[in-house]
This record gives sequence, structure tokens and C-alpha cells, in this order.
Amino acid sequence: MILNRLANSIRKQDWFTVFIEFVIVVVGIIVGLQANEWAQERQDRKQELASLERLFLESQNAFELLDENVQRKLRMNQMRRKAVQFSDSDSPVPENELPLKIGINTLPFFPAAVPVSLAYDELRSSGQMQLIKSAELRDQIAEFHSNLAFFNQRQEGIVDQSDWFFKVYQRHVTWDYNPEASTTDILLSTYDWETLRADEEFMFIAIGLLRNQLVAEESLIELRDQALSLCETLGIAIGAECNP
Repeated sequence: MILNRLANSIRKQDWFTVFIEFVIVVVGIIVGLQANEWAQERQDRKQELASLERLFLESQNAFELLDENVQRKLRMNQMRRKAVQFSDSDSPVPENELPLKIGINTLPFFPAAVPVSLAYDELRSSGQMQLIKSAELRDQIAEFHSNLAFFNQRQEGIVDQSDWFFKVYQRHVTWDYNPEASTTDILLSTYDWETLRADEEFMFIAIGLLRNQLVAEESLIELRDQALSLCETLGIAIGAECNP
């Protein structure tokens, strides 16, 4: 309708009316575009909040899982350290050998840390991480997941080297079937501590694996602390308290 009046005014050479109606058309277009931008901005912020809430829950779960892994690693490394120290000494064999056996037997075990990251993976693959307006928060999220992936990659690389340990380890351990066992004690192990202590190759591998376990322990602690820091930052962003 406005366009029709504009055309009529042009034919009549009513330039003042043409100017006024042209301004009305331009203003209407600008207002319409601005309204679309506002609507898109509201939609983006709504999606951002939903994404941050999902990432917040994942960071809470990641902290809980990593903290469990840290506590387990601390307990196991304590046994591993004592077992290696015992193997490198002349101390008498204790009546209860089980902690020493566990410490030696688990030296080459480097499990991955796999907290759920479905929300992060979806946002990254779809390009929607950019909906998070804070570049600093995006960087913190990406850094945590990058460090987590690097940790797991390193764990996998160490596990690949465990065959050497077991080949040497088996020289000093014999296994017997326990017919009365229910589950974990179905195999009975007998350690020849005298030959094990005298085996320099075994001690070299065991000390190297213990070192790797201690390095993994430090990395796990750092990852756990990063997960907690991320959880707290995301909590502030959505107005929630990180309380894993």
C-alpha cells in the first residue's frame, strides 16, 4: 500500500511526499531487520544457556569420576611404591604377601579416564561452541577436553609397552588353579622373591613403570582440578553452584 502511494506521488512529482514515504519504507525495513536480529539474539542466548547447563552437568560428573580415579590411583601407587621398594631390598618376606603381589602385578595397568562428554562433542561437531559468547570460557572448555584426550592417548601408549613387563614378570611367578575359589582368588600366585630381586631387567622395568604411574597420578590430579575449576566457572555463568 505504501509502495502504491509512493508510485503515485512520483507520477505526480510530489517530491516531499515521496521523501516522507521513502523514509517510512526505509525505517520499516530497518525496524524489521532489527526485530529479526533481536529475535535471533534471544534464540541464541536461549541455546547458549541450554548448552552451558549441559556442559555444567558434564563437568560435575567429570570431576566426580576423576576424583574417584585419583583416590584409586593414590591407593594403588602406595602399594606399588612399597612393592618396588621391597623388591629392591633385602627385607624378609612378610606373612601377608598380597599387598606386594598387587603392587607388582598392577604396575603396567594404565586405565583411561572417560567421563561423559556428549554435550561437548555435539557442540564441537555442530560448530555451536561459538554460541558461547565468552571466548575465555570457550578456551577453558576446549583446554580441559584437550588435556583429557592427551592424557588418554599417553595412557594408551604406555599400555602398549606392557608386554615386555609381563614376559619378564612371568619368570618369577607361578600360577595354580584354586578349585574352591569363587571369583578373584581363582588363581593362586607364588612369587619367587629371591630370583625376582636378583633380576636387574625386571627391576629396571618395574622402576620405570612406577615412575610412569606417579606421572599419571600427577596428571590425573591436574585434570581433576581443571574439571572442578571448569565446573565452578560454568556454575557462575548459569547462576548455579558447583557442588559435586
